[in-house]
Amino acid sequence: MAVQKKWIALTILLLFVAVGSLLGYLRWLHAQWHVTTDDAYIQGRVYSVASRVPGTLLTVAVEENQRVEAGQTVATLDPKDFDAAITKADASLNEASAGVVTNEAAIAQAKAQVEAARSQLQFAKIELDRISALYQRQSVPKQRYDQAVTAHDVAKAQLVAAQKAVAFANAALEVSRKKVDTAKATLETARLQRSYCAIAAPADGYVSKKSVEPGQVVAPGQPLFAIVPLNMGEIWVEANFKETQLANVRPGQKATIKADVDPGRTFTGRVESLSAGTGAAFSLLPPENATGNWVKVVQRLPVRIKFDPGTDPEHELRMGLSVTVAIDTRSKGSEKSAAAGS
Repeated sequence: MAVQKKWIALTILLLFVAVGSLLGYLRWLHAQWHVTTDDAYIQGRVYSVASRVPGTLLTVAVEENQRVEAGQTVATLDPKDFDAAITKADASLNEASAGVVTNEAAIAQAKAQVEAARSQLQFAKIELDRISALYQRQSVPKQRYDQAVTAHDVAKAQLVAAQKAVAFANAALEVSRKKVDTAKATLETARLQRSYCAIAAPADGYVSKKSVEPGQVVAPGQPLFAIVPLNMGEIWVEANFKETQLANVRPGQKATIKADVDPGRTFTGRVESLSAGTGAAFSLLPPENATGNWVKVVQRLPVRIKFDPGTDPEHELRMGLSVTVAIDTRSKGSEKSAAAGS
């Protein structure tokens, strides 16, 4: 009986050793083909919502953390000043249009005067020719001939003056048409400014960093709040790997992500790109390595991980959350160098 118990104990011990060895081997094998870091965080795009025109906020239709859709009206400005500008611009357009009508009538009148002057000139020329013939035969006195010559010259001058009046009226018409164009542009600008009173969400997402309430006066470009989209195409993981881990990392390789908020769930993605420089290279005060007392410090390079579509349909992931990333270096990646981004 004692011998049997001894063999059972030995068998159990050997079984534990075998299982431990197998687990150790699998862990070692995993470490050979995977690089892992827990220095990783969720990043994403943040859309700042701001007014394009100055004004007083009439309504703010959203609350902190509320979900909105692209194009949804999230705030409005008091439109009274903009409505007044539209009314003024519309009146200026009507005035300019009336000027065009007046100039067109002046052109028609000037052209009629040209025709009348041309007829007078033709009559004066006929009369001059007749008097000239009579004067050559000495049938009329020289005074009558001089009168005919003067009448012809006056009619000719009147025709020239009428033609210049037509040119002047045409020039005035062009000026009036330019005024109409300017008035139309002013009216369109006023209407466009009025349309900015309705502030729309630029993207689907969640309201964050709300800092305004109705009644506040806002300036153009002043941030009212931010919209954070949580779709897979709008968020990503920025994983900081040691430079000693990057020898086999390539864009396109598979990655698994585990978030501290839900350690039991695994998200999937792919390496999208590798940063062009380490975090130290882009810091406000880069380290000065050209010194006498130098200690080598392993640098970390940001690696951008793109989530696979549909891996987080409930939008459980949030910007700034800590995650752990493992990249499978056996998976197929692009031919791009690990030192360059995609």
